[in-house]
Amino acid sequence: MSLEELCKQTLCRTPDVKLYLDPTHQFEAKAGNAVPLLMNNSLISVFPGETVFIEASIIDGAIKLEQAVSTNEHPERTLVFTFTQMEKQKDMLLEVSNPFPEDIKFKMGYMQTDSNKIFATSSCPVRGKLKIFEHWPYPIYQLLITQAKVLSQSDKRVCN
Repeated sequence: MSLEELCKQTLCRTPDVKLYLDPTHQFEAKAGNAVPLLMNNSLISVFPGETVFIEASIIDGAIKLEQAVSTNEHPERTLVFTFTQMEKQKDMLLEVSNPFPEDIKFKMGYMQTDSNKIFATSSCPVRGKLKIFEHWPYPIYQLLITQAKVLSQSDKRVCN
């Protein structure tokens, strides 16, 4: 399916990224094409400056990412990802809000400003009905979040 066809079926945006690299340098990039927020109901894309809303459900102990939406009309079932760069610093901050009573976890990767390579990064569990903050001390062009999982009683609650 072409990107154009995909964006007719799912919420897309054309990111315009501006990042602070150091006191004298900035990074700017505007995507030439629209990019889906949620791909194949399994991969969430988040650019700096964005807040992404993903409606989801938990059925029989498994989380299902259903759709990306433009507003949080159903906070009781919407995961919220807010990705920002700290003002006048290289540092990046991701806030994840979990509306469900269950603890959840994701796998994450990131892209830096100077490469198209995706680097794996650790992620921490998000306790039920709470938020978590993830921090990186360098600029990140895009976060990719995947493998959403409801943690069972036997799963360790560690950042990895």
